[in-house]
Amino acid sequence: MTTDNRFSQELREERDELQTGTLSEAITGPVSDWATDFSHADPAWAADMFSIQDDLRQRCPVAHTERFGGVWLPTRYDDVASIAYDTERFSSRAIVISNFRPPLDLAPVGGTPPISSDPPFHHDARKLLLPAFTKTAISRYEESTRAYCNALIDAFDSSAANGVVDAAQDYAKYIPMRVIADMLGLPQQDTSLFAQFVEDVIGTVDLPPEERGERLSPLFDYLYDQVRDHVDHPREDLTTHLINAELYGQKLDPNHVVGTIVLLLIAGIDTTWSAIGASLWHLAGHPADRERLVASPDKLPTAIEELLRAYAPVTMARLV
Repeated sequence: MTTDNRFSQELREERDELQTGTLSEAITGPVSDWATDFSHADPAWAADMFSIQDDLRQRCPVAHTERFGGVWLPTRYDDVASIAYDTERFSSRAIVISNFRPPLDLAPVGGTPPISSDPPFHHDARKLLLPAFTKTAISRYEESTRAYCNALIDAFDSSAANGVVDAAQDYAKYIPMRVIADMLGLPQQDTSLFAQFVEDVIGTVDLPPEERGERLSPLFDYLYDQVRDHVDHPREDLTTHLINAELYGQKLDPNHVVGTIVLLLIAGIDTTWSAIGASLWHLAGHPADRERLVASPDKLPTAIEELLRAYAPVTMARLV
């Protein structure tokens, strides 16, 4: 029996050495002109990005900013599509626009494959994950997820203040953290850590690179420990699947394994809690849509249906 030494303490040090891309000085403060000084970290962007993009399409379809080391923002579909498919001149290695830009030689794998990967590696790295996301594989989590969603709703009676429930904070936020933890085989009691990890990755893009790096270190320390535990105690989950997976006849590079877990944990949580929260926010402010969905329960997951029936009259506030 051979010992898998890919995930040693030295690997953490090697990963730190890999983060030697371009560091840019942090430029903060309110945006002066979205066409020449945009920032996705500005509160106005989060408040109404659609109006900003509509305005840019009319007067400056491809905006630019000196922030984050210099970034271009295409706002028209045709331009975005052209860039996305022009893989010879554009790389996916930098998926988070911050004051750190990964080095060119990080391509074609990138730090969090497959989303950070360029073709043809992207296709092969993505294909490795497909068995874990088939209908049959996902159905294993349906019953436990449904029960968990209903338990969150049942707890509203005790958490409501003056008849108001924060559906994003008390409901949407927790669902993907529990499901992703189950899929990756991570302890369910660590969900509070996951929320902080998401904030550290997504909410720190405007910080100086050194400070952002310090905020990200606990995430990688945690995941290296979890992967090492999976190596010593294999189980049927997505983390063990990645540890055992092979690409081009070899086990995956350890940074590939950890980077993919980072992607699944952070992107899986952030996109899902945002989608659920945004949907509830929309339904709370559009009674006709809410009534239409309640009248067609076959089009809604049971947990959401119960939420709408029980809490349609309450105010659902503040997306996470």
